[in-house]
Amino acid sequence: MLGVGYREDFQLYRGRGCDACSQTGLKGRVALHELLCGSDEMRNLIQNRAKTTEMQCLAEKEGMVTLVQDGIQKILAGLTTYEQVRTVAMR
Repeated sequence: MLGVGYREDFQLYRGRGCDACSQTGLKGRVALHELLCGSDEMRNLIQNRAKTTEMQCLAEKEGMVTLVQDGIQKILAGLTTYEQVRTVAMR
């Protein structure tokens, strides 16, 4: 789903924090992105007022990366933390 396989040396990172970063261990900002590309099939679903679940299934089939998936990829890359992604992308 995320294109990331399990590895024995898997490790999540967490910054130590300091006064300059208010003890978050983060510097600057990292954007999370979600983009829905408008294929002919998707356009047809929208024009015919299809159910949201149908559109979501098609979007996933066509390779859409959701906000949460993008966040997880950035967590695994050491760019942000689970707590930060949870705050902005998970309900």
